[in-house]
Amino acid sequence: MSQDEFIYLLMLIISMPLGYVVQQIKIPNQKRWICFGAGISMVAIVCGQNIIHSLITTFVSSLIIKFSSKRSCPTLSFLFVFGYLTFFRTTHYFGLPPPTSFSNVVQLLLTLRMVGLAFEIQDSWKAKEKIAKSKTEEIDNRTLMAVIDEAPGIIDVFMYAYCYIGILTGPYYKYKVYRDMIKQTCDIPTLKPAFNRLKYIVPFGGAYLLLSQYFYINYIREDEFYDNPFWYRYLFMFPVFIVFRLRMFSAWVLSEVVCIFAGLGAYPTQTNPKCAQGPTKPLPQDSEILSTDYNFETIHNIDGYMCDTVSTLRDAMRYWNMTVQWWLKNYIYVRCPIKPLRTSITLFVSAIWHGVHPGYFLSFLTIPIMLLAEDLMIQAFRTEGNSWIYRKLNWFVRSRGLDYLAMGFLLLSWKDTIRFWSSVYFIPHIFSVLFIIIGLVFKPKQKKLKDEKDNIKQVSQSIGKKTD
Repeated sequence: MSQDEFIYLLMLIISMPLGYVVQQIKIPNQKRWICFGAGISMVAIVCGQNIIHSLITTFVSSLIIKFSSKRSCPTLSFLFVFGYLTFFRTTHYFGLPPPTSFSNVVQLLLTLRMVGLAFEIQDSWKAKEKIAKSKTEEIDNRTLMAVIDEAPGIIDVFMYAYCYIGILTGPYYKYKVYRDMIKQTCDIPTLKPAFNRLKYIVPFGGAYLLLSQYFYINYIREDEFYDNPFWYRYLFMFPVFIVFRLRMFSAWVLSEVVCIFAGLGAYPTQTNPKCAQGPTKPLPQDSEILSTDYNFETIHNIDGYMCDTVSTLRDAMRYWNMTVQWWLKNYIYVRCPIKPLRTSITLFVSAIWHGVHPGYFLSFLTIPIMLLAEDLMIQAFRTEGNSWIYRKLNWFVRSRGLDYLAMGFLLLSWKDTIRFWSSVYFIPHIFSVLFIIIGLVFKPKQKKLKDEKDNIKQVSQSIGKKTD
């Protein structure tokens, strides 16, 4: 375990009992100041002078949110926050101290919160307009759930930005989810749901500590690694990616437990809460809340089992860092004006968000190629008769594809990524292109066969009617 990993672990451990204290406080103003004080103290301790970047981002974002129009607020926020994120990562070119790993993580999560808040405010404004023009019985739940009762002021933005929950590790949660936690006055059972998450730490954390001693990414950067035969280089991707996944699984599970102890994301089950989104149905009356069951699906950030067992690349991505995936889908993908390119644009934004390293772009911009190959092959060859076999084959191909993509994500530099990919002969790239060609060739034939069957069916029905 590195020094940075130890500090992350220490902060998470400290945050757990703090969450229990926060939940016992029933006065909203006291609760939000404690969450803010704990959060900004953590950032100051681990980031040092680099805290200035998060303060600038939050201050300017609060001005945009406070004074810009509701129509332009998300666009201005996105341009400023992502523009500043790019500057933040290139400060060494301007003679400024380079960002530390801790300040980088804070800036990443702050980017999601500030841009997401701007979109929330716009959505709330649109929802209020729709409600004002409609009859109560005609308003759908989605519109009702988008409403924010009180528009956040500058201080409110700072309180949300520096809330200690998830400030270093995530998950992402909406401003409205944060406000609901601040306003909680009833006692919410947390021990059982916290234990249900914590039970995964032993296998995940133990396996990580063991395997990380033998399979580490820095070995791939060494010249002697490339003296090994092809099969060794190719198979080495598999355990390295496992180590990376186990580290992220462990961190995210602990982060979820921090949220649970504080009561963040706790909603009555009958409101049908969803990951990052919060409740999708109106909250029940106070008398019903006291006797209801709660769940924490809103802050559910990782499903390790589904992530590793689903057969398609698209589904595997959906269960990885789920709250960030929700942010990308709802604030970038769905709202992208160029529909044919929205997958590529979303992944490009994801690459920028992760960092300016070439490895991120090489990996993220390879994903659309793999997704296209996967979709075309499914359309061309998967049938009801071979569905089980096809899913297993597709699982194997997409798993090896993720191993390959992870190398760019971990090696980061152009030189190291291309060196490794070329040492395994760009096999996933080559197979993706090959699958696209095969899918395009066979897809029209299947469509033609379907049309012929439909024609035969229509002729048969016509003959039947004449016979009658």
